[in-house]
Amino acid sequence: MKKTLIASPTFVLIIARVFELIDPALIPSVKNNLLAFVMTGLALYSFLVIFVSGLTLEFQGRSHAKLSQMPRGSKHLFDYLIAVLVITLIPAMYLMTNN
Repeated sequence: MKKTLIASPTFVLIIARVFELIDPALIPSVKNNLLAFVMTGLALYSFLVIFVSGLTLEFQGRSHAKLSQMPRGSKHLFDYLIAVLVITLIPAMYLMTNN
């Protein structure tokens, strides 16, 4: 349950991104602002959760455990957050260089 609560803000931001893509009635400036908010939120939140979870593991003395030795739930959470971070940063870098 705790891991679902940790990942839930990313679900909300992804839903906002899908809403921004689907809704044709949005003004272009609102679309651009929503895109920037969603991409920044996804990247920062994923990074902060990975960082804080790493600190927690370090203070508990489990920082040197391999990913394969972690519990399945923690492994899936880290995999999901790293995937969200990478999938968000690649388009963000593209948009920064081409706009």
